[in-house]
Amino acid sequence: MNARKLNFNGESAKAVYARDLAAWVQGTTGPTNRHNRRMYRAMQRMLGRFPAREIDASDKVWVWSDLHLGHENIIRYTNRPFADADVMDAALYANWEKTVGEDDTLLIVGDLAMRRAISKETWQKVRHGAGRIKHLVLGNHDLTGAGELRVSGFNLVSSLVCVAGDPPIVCTHLPLDSVPSGWVNVHGHTHADPPRRSPHINVSVEQLDYVPVALGRLQALARELVDGRYPEGSTTIERLARIGA
Repeated sequence: MNARKLNFNGESAKAVYARDLAAWVQGTTGPTNRHNRRMYRAMQRMLGRFPAREIDASDKVWVWSDLHLGHENIIRYTNRPFADADVMDAALYANWEKTVGEDDTLLIVGDLAMRRAISKETWQKVRHGAGRIKHLVLGNHDLTGAGELRVSGFNLVSSLVCVAGDPPIVCTHLPLDSVPSGWVNVHGHTHADPPRRSPHINVSVEQLDYVPVALGRLQALARELVDGRYPEGSTTIERLARIGA
């Protein structure tokens, strides 16, 4: 791994993420309440325990986040089109299997499972799911309050992931407050929130019609965003369609 590619113009990617987390804990930026501060502290602890990694964009990589397997309430919170968590989980697994190839990488940008899906059965499904490499960028629901891992089945678990390219991309679960110049932030956590006029790409499943998206398509959108062009669309998948990616 080339450590230079894990730097933002000389500052480590972890340091940038850590600075944002510290500001959120202190309540100086971002949404803050007791629950959020506890979540941000867990993410701070996670940064000390799990590495930042670089991935090879030449490989076939599929990306999505915030599956929230087993989480009944998320259906109502974000207006997901499923009757219940069992139906939702089955649809997400089916879309995973029909999209990801045997030799591909699946990158989940946080928040795999909750409630009853925190189980050995889920870890087995992840372990044996389509794809040669299953890679998790840690989200708040993948951690205990102490910042320790509470999910399993992955080949790689990272605090964040950088993708070299034009432009370079940093994948974090929580969206960065201030994306370094020339970079684009692929993130989850904000679910069905409308796309921003900023260098952020939300890959929560609500944004992707509940199907993993090819990293190459996200790179095409990233080039638009870093040049200050913000395609129309109420979701990431609509923006991708707008630019023909």
